[in-house]
Amino acid sequence: MSEEGPRSKGDAGNGAPEEDATVVRSLASPPAQTPLYADALGEAATQVRSIATPFFPSDPSTSEPRRSGSISTAPGQTLAGRYTVLNRLGQGGMGEVVAAYDSRLDRRVALKLLRRDWDPGLSQHDLETRMLREAQAMARLSHPHVVAIYDVGTLEDGSIFIAMEMVEGQTLRRWSEQAPRTWRETLDMYLAAGRGLAAAHEAGLVHRDFKPENVLVGKDGRVRVTDFGLARAGSAPEVPASNTPLPLPPGALDSPLTLQGTLLGTPRYMAPELLRAGSADARSDLFAFCVALYEALYRQHPFSGATQAESTEAQLEGRVKPPPANTDVPAWVADTLVQGLRADPSQRPASMQKLVAALEVDLDARRRARRRAVALTALVTSLAGLTLWSVWQNVEQEPGCSSMERRLTGTWDGAVKARMKRAFLDTQLPYAQDTFTRVSSLLDGYAGTWVRMRTEACEAMQEPAPGNLAVLKVDCLERRHGQLRELTELFARAPDRDNLSKAVQVVQSLPSLSACADTKALRATVPLPEDPAVRAKVKELEVQVDRLATLRLAGRYREALPPGEELLPRVEQVGYGPLLAQTLYEVAFLKDLHGDYAGAETLVRRAISVAAKSKDLVMLAKAWGLLFREVGWRQARYQEAEGLTLAMESAMEVADDDETRSDALNDQAIAFQEMGRYEEARSLYERVLEFRRKVLGAEHPKVIAALNNLGVALGALGKYEEARTAYEQALDLRRKTLGSDNPLVANSYSNLGTALGQLGKHDEALELYERALAIRKNALGLEHPDVATSLNNYGVALDELGRYEEALKQLESALAIREKLLKPEHPDIANTLNNLGSTLRGLGRYEDARRRLERALALREKVLGANHPDVANTLNELGQVLRLMKKYEEARARHVRALAIQEKALEPEHPDIALSLTGLGNVLRDLGKGQEARALYERALALREKALGPKHPLVAESRDTLARTRTGSTGKKEERPALALPVP
Repeated sequence: MSEEGPRSKGDAGNGAPEEDATVVRSLASPPAQTPLYADALGEAATQVRSIATPFFPSDPSTSEPRRSGSISTAPGQTLAGRYTVLNRLGQGGMGEVVAAYDSRLDRRVALKLLRRDWDPGLSQHDLETRMLREAQAMARLSHPHVVAIYDVGTLEDGSIFIAMEMVEGQTLRRWSEQAPRTWRETLDMYLAAGRGLAAAHEAGLVHRDFKPENVLVGKDGRVRVTDFGLARAGSAPEVPASNTPLPLPPGALDSPLTLQGTLLGTPRYMAPELLRAGSADARSDLFAFCVALYEALYRQHPFSGATQAESTEAQLEGRVKPPPANTDVPAWVADTLVQGLRADPSQRPASMQKLVAALEVDLDARRRARRRAVALTALVTSLAGLTLWSVWQNVEQEPGCSSMERRLTGTWDGAVKARMKRAFLDTQLPYAQDTFTRVSSLLDGYAGTWVRMRTEACEAMQEPAPGNLAVLKVDCLERRHGQLRELTELFARAPDRDNLSKAVQVVQSLPSLSACADTKALRATVPLPEDPAVRAKVKELEVQVDRLATLRLAGRYREALPPGEELLPRVEQVGYGPLLAQTLYEVAFLKDLHGDYAGAETLVRRAISVAAKSKDLVMLAKAWGLLFREVGWRQARYQEAEGLTLAMESAMEVADDDETRSDALNDQAIAFQEMGRYEEARSLYERVLEFRRKVLGAEHPKVIAALNNLGVALGALGKYEEARTAYEQALDLRRKTLGSDNPLVANSYSNLGTALGQLGKHDEALELYERALAIRKNALGLEHPDVATSLNNYGVALDELGRYEEALKQLESALAIREKLLKPEHPDIANTLNNLGSTLRGLGRYEDARRRLERALALREKVLGANHPDVANTLNELGQVLRLMKKYEEARARHVRALAIQEKALEPEHPDIALSLTGLGNVLRDLGKGQEARALYERALALREKALGPKHPLVAESRDTLARTRTGSTGKKEERPALALPVP
C-alpha cells in the first residue's frame, strides 16, 4: 500500500497506514493515507519499460523496410489497426522486430514479425502455430527476468506478429563485450538470466535456443530472457536421440545465429541430444546456459578442435576444454559448469534452479562446512564424555581472536563495497550516491559492532562459563554474519531501483546484534540438536531460511517464495521444531505478500502448533500476530479476528518481546481502522510508537511508519492539527535518514499535504504535492501507481483553489494510469472518479460529473461495503450534483443515506458529518423548507467549530450559509467540501 493523499472534495484523505518495513507502492487512495503494513512492496503494477534492443543480430541501417504482400513496416505505417511503426530494431532469419506505438494502451512496444518464407518446409498453418506457441509460452510467464508479451495476432496480409515489452539496453553478449567485466559481475548477470530460465521451466516450458543474443540487459540493469520462438511445452513426448549426429553446415559452431529447417536452434549452444535430433528439455537448456556462461567467463568455447568435426565430437562427448591457466575465476565455478556440460543429461544438475543455487554459493565454503561437520562428529565420538561446551571449544576456538575482521572478507570489505556502489550508481537515480553513503555508513557500523562482539565471544570461549553463554553468543553472531552476507550480496548483485529505494530501511532492519548479548534472550533459545549430524544439517538449512527472511525484508517476495516452498519439506525431514516453525512462518509471510492470504493462514496455523510444541515462545507470538493479520486485516473476517485477540495477547505476554508485540499491535490497529473504529486504532498506534521508540530507537523505519499511521488515525478522527504534527515528525526523520529524494520522503510530503488541505491550507498543500510528484516522477518514471497518487492529490488541491481546468487535467492523467495499472475494481480508481466528479461539478458539467460519481459509488459499495464512510463521501458528492440538476428528491435521498452511514460509523462529533448536514440543508432550503434547513446548518456549524476551530475556512462557510439562510438570501456560493476519510 502507499500512504496517501487527497481523495476527493469531501474526501481529502487522511493518509495511508504504512507497513513496517520498506517502501510501499501505492494501493491506497489519495490524498488518502493508509497504514504502511509490514514488509510488502504492495506491488500494484510496475512501470512499462520502453525502447528496445535488437531481438535479432543485425544492423537495421543496412536493410530495407520489410514488405510481405501489401504490408510495409516503414516508419509511420499502422499495423493491426493499432500499432504505428516507429523504427526498425533488427532482422534475422525468422523475421524482424520493429518499434511501434500501441494507440490502444498508450505505450511503446516491440513487434516481432514472422517472415512467411523463412522456412519453405512449413505451411502457413505451421508457421502460425509456431508463433502462437511462442506467444503462449511467454504469456504464461510473469517473471522479472523474462520479457513480457502483450499481444499476438495476424496482420492484414496474413503474417503473424507478437507485441512484446520494449527493453532499452543491449544483448547480454554486447554487455559482456562493452567493457571489462569481473568474473563476479558476469556471473551475477547470468544468474539473473538463469532465474528467468528456471521460471520458464517451472511453467512447463523449454526455451530450446538459449544464448547471449536471446538475453537482454536493460538500462535499468535488469536482465530478461527473450525470444522463446523455439519454446515448446516441457511435457511434449520424448523423441529418442539418434546415434548419428545431424550434419551441420560449414561454420555452424562459430555462428551465434539460429539455424532454420530441420535442426532448430543454435548449434554452438546445443546439447548433444539435440545435435542428434533428440527432444529438448530443461536439461538441454541448462547445457546451453553453461556453454554461454563458460564463454563469457573464460573468453573461449568449452568445446574445441582443429576442425568443425572435431569440435562437434568434443561437444557430443562432453569433453570440456580446461579454463585458461591465468583465470581468476574460482575453481568451484568451473566445477559446476563442467557438471552442466556433461554429455549424458542425467549427469547434469537436476534443474536450472539447482544449478543457479549451486553457482550462488561458494562451493569451497560448503566443503569447509562439511569438513567442520565431520570433525565435529569425530570429536563427539572420541570425546563422548565431554560437555557440549567442550566440543564447541575444540571445534570453534580459533588460533587467535584478534583478526575477526578477516571473517568479513567477501561479506563487507572493499571489494563488496565497490560492487555495491557500482550497482547503486548504475541505477542512474538522483539519490543513488546519497543512499550508498548512508547504507555504507550503516553497514560499517554494523560490521564494526559484529567484529567487537565476535572478538569478545572468541575470548570468552577460552574459559568455561556456566550455562555456556559464550557458545550461544557465538552461534547467534555467526547467524547474524550469514544474514549480513545475504544482504550485501543482494545489494551488490546488479543495478536495481527497488533495492535502492529501500536500502537504508532494509539495513536498519537487519537482525539486532544486541540480542546476541542479551542473557535472557540467549537462555530462551531452544537448544540445537545434540546429534552432530543433525546439528550440522540444521545449521546448513538455517542459512537458507535466513535468506528467505532477507529477501522478504528487501521486498523480493516473488524471488523468495518458490525456493521457500521447496525448502519447507527438507526442513520438515530434519525434525527440528524451532527451525520448522520459522520456515513455516517465513513461507506464510511470503504467501501473504504474494496475495495468497488463505495459503498464508494455513501455514501460519501450523507454525503456531509447531512453535508451541518446541517451546519457542517468541516465534509462537510472531505466528499469532501473523494469523491475526491474515484473518483480520487481509481477509476482513473481523469478528473471527477479534476472537483471536486473547490468545494472541497471551502469547505476547509470555514471549515478552516488545518488537513482536508492537508488530502485532500495528496489524490490530490497521484492522480497526479498516473497520472504521478510528479511536481504537489511534490508541493502538500510540502504544506501537511507544514500544518501537523504546526497543528500536527514535529513527528506525518502524518508528517512522508508526508516526505516519498515528497521523492517519488522527486525521480520520478529525484531529487535523495533531495529524499534521505526526506527519511533520515522520517527514523530518525521513529526510534525515533517507535524504531528500527518496520515494518514501515523497510519501511523507503527500501525507503532510493532506493534513494541510484538511486544515484549509490548500496553497501549502499544493506545494507539498508538487514536491512529492517531482520526486516520484524522477525515481519511479511516468507510469507508476505512486505517480498517479501524486497527480490525484495535486488535482484535488487545484480543485480546492478553484483552478478546475488544471485540476481536471491532473485527475484525468491519474485515472488513466490507475486504470492501466490497477485491477478494474481497485478502490483507487473509485477515488479518482470521485475527485473527477467534484471537479466536473465545479466546471458546471453536471451530467459528466454524475456519471463519474455513480461509477465511483458502485465500485466503493462493491469493494468496501454499503456502509463504509467512503460510500457516504460519494453519496454526498452525488447529492450536490443532483441538486444542481434540480433533481431534489434524488439529491435528498443521497444525503439522508450518507448522514445515516456517518452517524453509525463515525464519532458523534466528527466534522465530516457536517458535510451530510450541509448538503441535506441545501436541498431543503431549495425546496422552501428554510426552518428545517437552518436547524441542519446550525448543527453543522457547531460540529465544525468544535472540531476545526473558529478560524477554519469551512467554519467561515458554515457561518455564511447560516447567516444567509436566516436573512432569506439565496445567492450563496456553492460549498466545496474538503474533508475526507482514510482508505485502508
